[in-house]
Amino acid sequence: MTQRWWCWLLLLALLPAGGAHGENIARIDRTQPLALEQQAGQRAGLFSERRFDSGAVGVRVVGNGEWRVYPAPGVVEPVLVFYHPYTARVTVQAHSGGAPRRQDMFSPDLDPQYSRRGLVFPLTGDGPVDVKVEGARYPLRVAVESAPAYAAADLWHVRLVLPAIGMVVGVSLVVLLFWAMLRERVYGLYAGAMLFQLLYAMCSYGEAYAWPGLSALAQFGAQGIWFSGSLATVLLVLLWLDYAGLRQVTPRLAFLMRLVGVYGCGLTLVLLLSPWPADKAWFPDVANALFLLTNAIALVTLMVAWWRGQVHAAYVLIAWVPTLVFTMWRALRFSGGERAEPWLEYGVPWMLAFTAVVLALGLADRMLTFRRERDSAKAHAERDGLTGVLNRGAIEHRLDWALIERQREHIPVSLLFIDLDHFKQVNDRHGHAVGDACLRAVTRVVSQQFQYGDQLGRLGGEEFVLVLSGVELHTAVRVGEEVAARIRHDCARVDGVAVYVTASIGAAQARGGDTVAALIARADQAMYAAKRAGGDRVVAEEAPCQAADSTKAPAGASVD
Repeated sequence: MTQRWWCWLLLLALLPAGGAHGENIARIDRTQPLALEQQAGQRAGLFSERRFDSGAVGVRVVGNGEWRVYPAPGVVEPVLVFYHPYTARVTVQAHSGGAPRRQDMFSPDLDPQYSRRGLVFPLTGDGPVDVKVEGARYPLRVAVESAPAYAAADLWHVRLVLPAIGMVVGVSLVVLLFWAMLRERVYGLYAGAMLFQLLYAMCSYGEAYAWPGLSALAQFGAQGIWFSGSLATVLLVLLWLDYAGLRQVTPRLAFLMRLVGVYGCGLTLVLLLSPWPADKAWFPDVANALFLLTNAIALVTLMVAWWRGQVHAAYVLIAWVPTLVFTMWRALRFSGGERAEPWLEYGVPWMLAFTAVVLALGLADRMLTFRRERDSAKAHAERDGLTGVLNRGAIEHRLDWALIERQREHIPVSLLFIDLDHFKQVNDRHGHAVGDACLRAVTRVVSQQFQYGDQLGRLGGEEFVLVLSGVELHTAVRVGEEVAARIRHDCARVDGVAVYVTASIGAAQARGGDTVAALIARADQAMYAAKRAGGDRVVAEEAPCQAADSTKAPAGASVD
């Protein structure tokens, strides 16, 4: 698995970067110095914006304020591109005059032939252009590109991002359907967390505002991005708590995680949506601080839970840590105005898709674990605690199903009623421990030698029944004779004690309209006939004609 992911990362690293990235700009000059309060406001969350100078080589960046950009000559169909604008508003005007053009990624009238990873301004001449940047929270990388080359690179960008988005949406919708059918909270939390995490990423990239149905989010501007990101954090914390069972495994850390990640982020969301305070400039700093603190606590909690044997905590760590690392690394690069290499830029959506798939696999494993626990509990509920065979309720349920199959498929069903002879004397003479060992030995003989383990049940005391599906009465009698012989031979000595256990067995075959109770009663009567005949033998039930005229035949017919 590790080698495969390194191969994918290498492939992303080799992808085309999409343009010259600033090589076509001769220089950038600041035309108006920022006021002190504006300089203090130039930050990307918790990351301070770097100071700019016109002598930067390679990657060109601009921040809040007014700039003059000098494009390099010779570019075919030049366009001025501001990459990853986020909340920035950019106004561009030719230095020689002309109407100013203003864009941000929330604008409904951006050129539809380009994605919204950048603001694109066509240039009509080789002269300098004046640029005004407002509302930027980190430096904007600016470049002059050839329009055909940029369009090709932008199309490649869309082709890389859309499959990752499709994977997250597809998996989330499938899990959402599971939630609709099963009404289990963890499925709803998974779908909500993944979809809002994806929405946050798409809003940050600007792609959400070009999609039908999501374009209405543009009217909320940056607050819409902050809201989706914070709500995704709240849902993720709730998902981790349920998904990995953190409340049970690490209760104190889980409480701290819920306090910061749910109540803390929830309170900031309430303040964000409320009219007070009117100025929301504080929100990104507070939200980023809570985001970092929440993830730090979550990582510690999940590692402790994993250390304590919670397997699903490992699923969360494997799924979420790579996405968290890529997201933080990307934020650090952008906060410094540095170029994000293709493997980093496209690693974020693909890591989110990786997270969705791994967590879905974890949900499947979680479901399998619950099913095993359910099956184990069911097995314990159906089994006799002493012998391990089916208890009375379970064997009667099996017999009921056999009778239903008989009526539907016309399959014969026979029953052997097994009662140990003089078992009370064994308990009185050798003690109940030896008596219990005898019961276990008898069930072992029947289950192992005749391979009817799942059809053998203990009714109580020393009484057992053996359900024989697809077996006629005469064949059931032969099976009963083999059972009696095995018990006589293999249970003569138990735990080194001579007990000479034998069994009286009654055989009966199901008839039309038989109930479980009626069939067991007839086999029971045949068993008592075997006991009256001296025990250690098999007796078949009376034939219907004999039962109608009891003066013509004895109660049972011995076949020993």
